[in-house]
Amino acid sequence: MSSTARSDQAKKYHVLYASKHWQTLRRQALTRDKYLCQHSNCGVHLQAGRQGPESAVVHHLKAHQGNLELFFDLNNLQSVCKSCHDGAIQKTETLGYDTEIGNDGWPTDPKHPSVKVQGVG
Repeated sequence: MSSTARSDQAKKYHVLYASKHWQTLRRQALTRDKYLCQHSNCGVHLQAGRQGPESAVVHHLKAHQGNLELFFDLNNLQSVCKSCHDGAIQKTETLGYDTEIGNDGWPTDPKHPSVKVQGVG
């Protein structure tokens, strides 16, 4: 899918982010997560605003793609800082796997291409 097509698709449901229902749910997620970034071991205290690296972003764990059930599901939301969201999280979404490396030196995500290499003996 081209980035233009994705942008056109995203425009269709972008209006949901301005809804009162979303604003209430967003606040609930931030409160539940104690205004701390929940991504990996970040733990940064989330700030108001949209520009700073510690700005609060409420991220959909599973992409909703306009599915209202997923969009408004509190269990599908995670409070993260803008830095994690715009960096590691979007990188994972783009690649289709997480690049985090475990203590054993191997990727932690079973979908990572190197895991398949590790399994070959």
